[in-house]
Amino acid sequence: MKTLRNFNNPQLKGICTSLILCNILLWTINQILQLVGSHDTRLTDTSVKTTSEELRRKQDPQGSIIPDDLTFVDNRWKLSNLCKPYKTFSNDSKFPLIRYTSNAGSVKIFTHSLGDGISSIISRAGAFEVKTINRVLYELQKDKNINLIDIGTNVGQHCIAAALIGRDVIAMDAAESNIEHVCASANYLNLGSRITLIHNILSDSNGKRKFRYSASKSDYGSIHVDSDGIWEKMKKQYNTYFSLKTVEENSVTLDDLFLIPQIHKFKKVFIKIDVEGHEHRVLLGAKEFFKRLEVQGIVMEWAWHVKRQSSEIIKTLMAEWKFKPYKFFSTTESDLSSVHSDKWPQDVLWLPI
Repeated sequence: MKTLRNFNNPQLKGICTSLILCNILLWTINQILQLVGSHDTRLTDTSVKTTSEELRRKQDPQGSIIPDDLTFVDNRWKLSNLCKPYKTFSNDSKFPLIRYTSNAGSVKIFTHSLGDGISSIISRAGAFEVKTINRVLYELQKDKNINLIDIGTNVGQHCIAAALIGRDVIAMDAAESNIEHVCASANYLNLGSRITLIHNILSDSNGKRKFRYSASKSDYGSIHVDSDGIWEKMKKQYNTYFSLKTVEENSVTLDDLFLIPQIHKFKKVFIKIDVEGHEHRVLLGAKEFFKRLEVQGIVMEWAWHVKRQSSEIIKTLMAEWKFKPYKFFSTTESDLSSVHSDKWPQDVLWLPI
């Protein structure tokens, strides 16, 4: 490539001026250089199509920082307007302020009422699945430029912890109530400038997807997209926990994130994904995402993929993108490549080869 670029030398151009063949050669080299540049698909300021400032929330008149909250509807991004100042929920029994503790520190966050399984565990133990939260923090702290993509954020444990250590986060969830809770916590903790919230199902295409809530509509632990046979698997384990009816929610892909201005902060990312057996669909909608961003690793819930075809889809994609699976501990990991995936643990860490 250095040899090609030397054709820009003024002296060499002078020699070639009168030679038609040399002019043709210079033109050809220029086309080659442009072609090479066009295949550099890493995220740059000019490679990402962004929308206007309409996708950024205006600051609260009282100076309170509320996260940008977006949704993808009818093939375009817009503000969801789910976020409200935390004081809106000060006396709301569905928004208790509970102590939450991780390696990022001990703070109070807004959880669901304690009839919700995850919120109840946070209230009793300080966190739900704290081992996974702390491993995500460990991965983020390897490089100050790594930011977090939190898919299936629930009440925001991972994204709040990441923001507390100074990282930017895009956090996504299909449930309106989860988005409202994370927003209230971010506002309360003055972390609103670091967190962008997205209210959508993450999947492999845009449009509508069937989503199933709990029968009580007050427990948000295993709510899920009803596709690819996951409902049959869920029924066997939870029986009467879920509503028999589904509702339609709008879906979006990870590749669609290149259309929002906030993505410019996310050149290096770590991904946490916990969407109750829909992880394979999320990855199928992320092919450009993995080409254009530097994905440093993924923590993924695996349990719902045991003995499902989705496990093969995930393993194929991860191999194509050159990631290996690991069982993880606080700061170490063991290779799972030689272990049958039906024997893998609840959560799996994928790291670049």
